[in-house]
Amino acid sequence: MPSSNKTHLFHAVIMLILLFPAGAYAQKDRIDTFIENSMARQRIVGLAVGVIKDGKTVKSKGYGHANLELDIPVTPNTVFKLGSVSKHIIAVAIMKLIQEGKLKLDDPVKKFYPDAPSHWSAITIRHLLNHTSGLVRESPIFDAMATQPDSLLIRAAYKDTLVFPTGTKWQYCNLGYFMLADIIRQIDTRTFAEYMKKEIFEKNGLQNTQVTSLGDLIYGRAGGYMRLSGDTTVNALNYVALRPSGAFLSTINDMLKWEMLMQEGKILPKEKWQQTWQDLSATQATDTSSGATKYGYGWYVARYKNRKAVFHGGVLPGFRAMYFRFPDERTAVIVLTNSEPTNAAVIAQGVADMLL
Repeated sequence: MPSSNKTHLFHAVIMLILLFPAGAYAQKDRIDTFIENSMARQRIVGLAVGVIKDGKTVKSKGYGHANLELDIPVTPNTVFKLGSVSKHIIAVAIMKLIQEGKLKLDDPVKKFYPDAPSHWSAITIRHLLNHTSGLVRESPIFDAMATQPDSLLIRAAYKDTLVFPTGTKWQYCNLGYFMLADIIRQIDTRTFAEYMKKEIFEKNGLQNTQVTSLGDLIYGRAGGYMRLSGDTTVNALNYVALRPSGAFLSTINDMLKWEMLMQEGKILPKEKWQQTWQDLSATQATDTSSGATKYGYGWYVARYKNRKAVFHGGVLPGFRAMYFRFPDERTAVIVLTNSEPTNAAVIAQGVADMLL
């Protein structure tokens, strides 16, 4: 090799070393090893992880299978069900309408449901967002295997008494997010799905994020799997119903874009984003599902290793998700899986431990 070529090669190697220090390689390898070990231990079919540290993406990767029958691997563009991770995205749509002057946090829900019973009179938009309305958790006629209008499900709950007086306690309530989706429809006149597609997803480059649909062709869609006893794995039940409380499909790459929209104050001004995890309600001490003590607008908020942690999980048949973020450190870990049972929170926290 001529000496000039050797010199160029030497310079190229030096530049690679400078651009990718040893610590970066070690960190990525540690994450890969941890995830692969976690998947083996929990017998997870497929998983995608996205990691942002100090405002920069350091990992976007898929592991395992998106589809076992077709032997298709998970990639960063594999489409998963988000489950209740969707809630904070609905909250952002509500905050956008508030920012535009079309809605107020203190608007009573009877403004949108004038025929609602008198015991709903004190319920406001804020109560729906932070699960303090006192409404029952689910509509009494909700059927996961049927297509039902949100308005029908909401009105079916009119006959139910409140679980507690509005604003006095916290109790997780999916019905409230059905109502928020229906209020978006009423204000905008487009369907909830169309509004989210046009105003939240497409305008912000989230091309692989949408409301759940069984009919649409969705390229890269992951199958959902359930592990039975031993090594037996079967296809999980696929809900027919669109549940606004767990509405969306997305990819790790789109979720990383979403995190940066938060960090950069896009869609909403930064103060409005921050309000979603700063205007908090205390959860009950008996709530052990998340280990959190506060709830904002679609986010649990707690302290983790003496840092503010903002997070939410998602659960649907065959899918588990966890979005774990540290806003003060501009750091986030997002885990999407297509397996149950799976403890996605333990995986997200394990990755976070390597970053903090």
